[in-house]
Amino acid sequence: MKTRSPRFPFLPLEEAIDLLRKLDAFSNDRETPLKQPQMLKALDYASFHGAAVKTIGALRAYDLLIKNGDGFSISPVGAKILDAKSDDERREILQRAALSPLTYRMIWRNARHLSRPELKDLLLGRGFTEPGAKRASKIYRQNDDFAGLQTLELEPELPPRGEGRQAMIQRKQAARKMARAGRGPKACTTPSPRPGMLRLPLGNGVAVIPKGMKEEEYALLMQTLRAWKEQLVA
Repeated sequence: MKTRSPRFPFLPLEEAIDLLRKLDAFSNDRETPLKQPQMLKALDYASFHGAAVKTIGALRAYDLLIKNGDGFSISPVGAKILDAKSDDERREILQRAALSPLTYRMIWRNARHLSRPELKDLLLGRGFTEPGAKRASKIYRQNDDFAGLQTLELEPELPPRGEGRQAMIQRKQAARKMARAGRGPKACTTPSPRPGMLRLPLGNGVAVIPKGMKEEEYALLMQTLRAWKEQLVA
């Protein structure tokens, strides 16, 4: 079986936004989703496979497009980027789009200060192929320059990945109800031991924090917790 890298957008964010403008210009009504034939025509693809699938996947990974029925619509993030009135307004939303893909979010959290060779080695250790690690590190650096990620101190609130937002909320609510009734999964209250991790028991689960972080990483953690206090505290 051919080895594959973990998923990541194969296009830089700047190119993805240029393609989003093409889709926006193709239709005068953002409320009406674009069907597959319309999207192919707007993006100059002959069929929905290969490059077309990767391109649409990249726009979705950056949270520029959302699934809407049997078509796609420009997301709120994409619309804000297209309609931004100033560079400052645009930069904030560009940073959110640049960190929406899981791979690039992981790099920003853990490896944004590494050199490009060091970043490539890290990605190889995370299961990337040689070409995949090289391309992902290059695109991250391009997005860093374009969106100004080096100026970002606090991680923006980002959409969940792997499930719909409403589904995630419902799942968490169900888990809390089970925990209050004493029927929650034992794994939540008695996690298996992991070396190098500090486990803090909470009323609705356990917070796991890695030990041995750098001073600046600790400061970033505390700033992030303070910024998210309203969302974390019931």
